[in-house]
Parts: sequence; C-alpha cells; structure tokens
Amino acid sequence: MASGSEFRPRPCFSTRLWLWPNLLSLDAPLVAVLWQVLFARCFHANPGSLPAVLLVLAVWLIYAADRSLDAWGGNGCQPRHEFYRRHWRSVLPLWIVVLGVTARLASEYLSPLLFHRGLALLAAVAIYFGIVHLAPRKVRRMWPKEAAVAVLFALGASLAAWTRVQSPADTIAILLFCCLCWINCAAIERWETGRSEADRWPAEPWQGPRPGGAGFFGLPIGWAALFVGVAAVLFLSQHRPVIGGAETASAVAFVWLDRARQRLSTDALRVLADAALLSPIFFLPIAGVQIGMHW
Repeated sequence: MASGSEFRPRPCFSTRLWLWPNLLSLDAPLVAVLWQVLFARCFHANPGSLPAVLLVLAVWLIYAADRSLDAWGGNGCQPRHEFYRRHWRSVLPLWIVVLGVTARLASEYLSPLLFHRGLALLAAVAIYFGIVHLAPRKVRRMWPKEAAVAVLFALGASLAAWTRVQSPADTIAILLFCCLCWINCAAIERWETGRSEADRWPAEPWQGPRPGGAGFFGLPIGWAALFVGVAAVLFLSQHRPVIGGAETASAVAFVWLDRARQRLSTDALRVLADAALLSPIFFLPIAGVQIGMHW
C-alpha cells in the first residue's frame, strides 16, 4: 500500500508474476474495496455497487499518479517506481480515460451525500499531493507521509459506511483500521529501505538525533501490531466482533511478518505486507450471515 520512497537503492525491476499486482497498483484497490464492503455490511449500510466500483477506480488513480510522480521526480527506485518510469507513456492514456469515467459516474450516479463527502476527501488528497510532490524540502521533512496515507486510505475505505457510525465501537473500528494502514506503510518503508519515516531526512545539527522506530509512534512494527490486535479484542469483540476479528487477524499477520522478516526477501515482504490487510476475505461470509440474522 505504500506509495513511495525518498531513497535511491540500486536500480531494480522484477517481472515475477506474483509482483504484478503491486507493479500495476492493483493491490491497494483490492484492500480498499474489501474493507469497504466489510464496513458496509457490519454497519448495516447499503450503498450499492457503485461506491465499490468508484473506490477501486479512485484508489488506482491516486496510487498510479503518486508512483508516477515519484518515478519522474527520482524519489523512488523500487520495482513499482521503475515500472512507471518505463511504462508511463502507456499508463498515462489509460489513467486519463479512467479519470474521465470515474468523474462521470460519480457526478451523475452517486448520491449527493456520498458525492460531497468524496469531494472533501479528494481535496485532502490534493493537499497531500501538493505537500509530497511540490512543497519545499523543509515542509516535506516535517510531513508525516505514512500517517497521512493511512488516514486518507482508511477514511476512503470507510466512506460509504460513515452514515451508519452510531457508537464508540464503530469509531474505534475505523481508528484501528487506520492504525493497521499506518503499520502497513511504516513496515514497507522500513523493510524496503532499512529506515523509518523518522530517519528519512537527516536531523539538523541543532536538533540532535532523530528518534528511531518504525514510524508508528516510534514503536517497532511487531509491538505496534500487537497493540492494535489487543485493542481490537478488548473494544470490538462484543459490539463489532466481525470487524474486530478481521483487524485482529491482520495485526497477527503483521506480528508474524515482523518476526520472519530476516528470512524473507524485500519483494516478499512488500507483497505480504499488503496481503496482511486482506483478512476481510475470511470474515465477509460471517458478516453476511450476521446481517441475515439481524434482519
């Protein structure tokens, strides 16, 4: 799910089949739509299929644009950046077509409430792009990129269910998903570069050493994931057990990945970090049964 990196490791590009979803920016839209459907079912929202289609298209547009800009600006040399650096002439026409289709569907067929909320979120994404790709280095140095990506991603995935947020447990469920997204971004950044967001820019002499950690409140990845898993069990097991179960499963996956990271390649860690967020696949059938019982 991570969008970019400011480092320049040695040039690399791989065409292994299992890397293609990441190279084509298809992994993030899949994660987003799975969680959207899970939130909608568990919160008893019924937005229809159009928000799911629009979410997939919008997330792909954002990630493809972000990675292309990273590649053009020389801010990343992971396989995903190298792909867009090589193939941007083929991707750009497709990106423009998808943008047009997305805008047309959203403006003509989306409900006014969802449309205006989507516009507000789009404005936040535009601010993110402006800071990450256009702001001076001093501004980017202070910008918590991984946290911003996590917040925007979690809000977008839960957008269709916002009208059904009725209890503290609902809010906690969205916040914990945001934390999982943050862990995902921080983990990929650390595992790809060996550094955390806090280490990305060197400290100025008068500031002293920067704090280490993995970019999630300075916590190591495994401990941060363990915290989220325990919180999901404590706060969601009674009121939102299905979402809590999915979030706990993802947290456990991150704990395992953190412990096994020395035995896995960087490419494998990158793919598995996103796969850890696919836990709704196993919980959506349960959510469907629970909705049937509810009605």
